[in-house]
Amino acid sequence: MRKGGTTMPDTITHVNALPGVTIQNGPRDWTILQRNAGGTADIAISGTWLTTESEFSVQARIVEEATQAPVSAEHDWQDAELDMEAGTFSMVLRNIPQGGLYRIETRIRRQYASDRRATRGDCIHHLGVGDIYVIAGQSNASGTGKGTVNDGPQLGVHLYGNDERWRLATHPLEDATNTLHPVTVHGVFHGHSPWLAYGKTIYARTGIPVGLIPAALGGSAVDRWTGPGKDLFDNMADMIAKAGGSIAGILWYQGESDTFQRGKVDVYAEQFRSFVASARTLIGREALPVLTAQLNRCKGVVGEEHRNWSAIREIQRQLAADIAGLHLIVTIDYPLSDEIHNSSASNVAVGERYADVALQHIYRRPADCRYPTPVSVAAAGEDRSRIRVSFASLSGDWTPNHPIADFAVEDESGFVKLKSVVIEPNNDIVLELERPPAGEVTLHALYGADPEVTLRDDQGRCMVPFSIRVTESIE
Repeated sequence: MRKGGTTMPDTITHVNALPGVTIQNGPRDWTILQRNAGGTADIAISGTWLTTESEFSVQARIVEEATQAPVSAEHDWQDAELDMEAGTFSMVLRNIPQGGLYRIETRIRRQYASDRRATRGDCIHHLGVGDIYVIAGQSNASGTGKGTVNDGPQLGVHLYGNDERWRLATHPLEDATNTLHPVTVHGVFHGHSPWLAYGKTIYARTGIPVGLIPAALGGSAVDRWTGPGKDLFDNMADMIAKAGGSIAGILWYQGESDTFQRGKVDVYAEQFRSFVASARTLIGREALPVLTAQLNRCKGVVGEEHRNWSAIREIQRQLAADIAGLHLIVTIDYPLSDEIHNSSASNVAVGERYADVALQHIYRRPADCRYPTPVSVAAAGEDRSRIRVSFASLSGDWTPNHPIADFAVEDESGFVKLKSVVIEPNNDIVLELERPPAGEVTLHALYGADPEVTLRDDQGRCMVPFSIRVTESIE
């Protein structure tokens, strides 16, 4: 095997489809390569060549598609290793910086020919070095939003589809055309999802291309995701491996199906912890970022299922506070397009909220991803007939839409009616109860499947839904 200029016999016997360089192995058009910790990636290519020249080199370079210029001097024309007997070449383009879009060009350099112009070679187009995110969960992750919205495709945000091909990301992301992963075929018409807006926001703010891997399935409970041996986890792992084997994080939106039975609620925290741990083991990153939505709303729910919706939301809130690298996104304040699915317009806003969280916690860029969060929930008065709630991460002041209906109080005998809700000058909220509560008391914010949001801060953000035990009297 030789590198650079070579001497060839007079007769070329290697069969090739076209004169010049044919790439047989390497990334496909539209591929996003996951950047490493240093912000770079390597690309290996190999293939065959065909020429009548006796002395030549097979070369490759990587250029900026926008300017046609080499990415750097290091990435201009480089000689490949040649196997003269097999008529093949191989090489690795190293340390390609995050960014793009890039194009790999190949050629045969024939510096001793009477016509010194290089012979053509194959190209690989629209490559990016950036971050890949896998989409997991159920229907609000796979995308069933309806309605018109301006959320078209953008170069630099690409998709590794379930046909195992990279392409420009467009809705619906979970398109089952030519799928090789039928386990995620739900049968319901797919529509709009949050993730194109997510990718476009990240790319616009950082210049880092984004790749998306759709692996969600509508209606799936968390027990199908908990680790190896579970069908949806195994399918996700297979798609990650075939897309390159490494990702920057997980975009998770799930939990609705686990509200239907109290037994599922009781084990949700344990099963979700298993999913996160298994995913991190799979990727080999102990703190792999996981971005998770807190459940949105659902209409038509009756009876005890309301309690289950609040219970799952509280579990999700507590898990995000307890698991490093797990980040919570509030979605309860956005409109639906049917009983349970976010509308297309809502999905754009949800995707942007996910992106704000990623910008702050993954990319360390300035972003405001706060939501008003309770820091103290305490009884007041000798008979505990008042409850004072203090908040952090409140932008400006509360703006109420009267009557304020965001709270519900529950004691050991049931729900306690509220006599009044007062916003104090320091933005603490004081709830006066119609009767003194008995025994253990829980304060719910935005209780049930379809609560009404009547309090927002100056950024238009509602409070984080919660269900918190009220502490002893502070007065």
